[in-house]
Amino acid sequence: MTTKPKSPIWHPFTQHALQEEMTKVVRGQGAYLYTADGRRIIDAISSWWVVTHGHCHPHIVSAIQEQAGKLNQIIFAGYTHEPAEQLAAQLLKLTPDGLEHVFFSDSGSTSVEVALKMAVGYWYNIGKQRRCIVVMQHSYHGDTIGAMSVGARGVFNARLPASGREQATLDALNGIEVTSNKRGPPLLLWSR
Repeated sequence: MTTKPKSPIWHPFTQHALQEEMTKVVRGQGAYLYTADGRRIIDAISSWWVVTHGHCHPHIVSAIQEQAGKLNQIIFAGYTHEPAEQLAAQLLKLTPDGLEHVFFSDSGSTSVEVALKMAVGYWYNIGKQRRCIVVMQHSYHGDTIGAMSVGARGVFNARLPASGREQATLDALNGIEVTSNKRGPPLLLWSR
């Protein structure tokens, strides 16, 4: 007996033990997704990124093709390009006075991570100790570790310390030793 090979992809927000095969989508148009087996499905989630205009909007496709013909991507660490500069300038026109910079992020989770890093860095750089971050009850901010740490415990982050178990988690970390690393950040060594 031969079994069909499973996808090598770890699909996010998917219980792989219960859903062995993913729904294969071959194309999208407007509010619809079309599957390999011929079904047309309303994309009610809209793949998170296309909710406003739908899939394959001709104007957006054309703009992507035009830009890809000039420059596909660059790292933003120390580099920039004119479309990003123009977009940032336009966005700043919509913000309250005092906001002078735009940070572009590739996802909501990453934007939360950066916001946390900026907040912690701000207080550190002005010499004030701040060790708490206030969050809204039952909130969800994304699926990266920092974003999950400031959100409600639930299906996506139940493995983080459960309510009432925070001290037990901290106690478990007592066996971790921080050592210097001349070529990079400190290393954490488990010493149990």
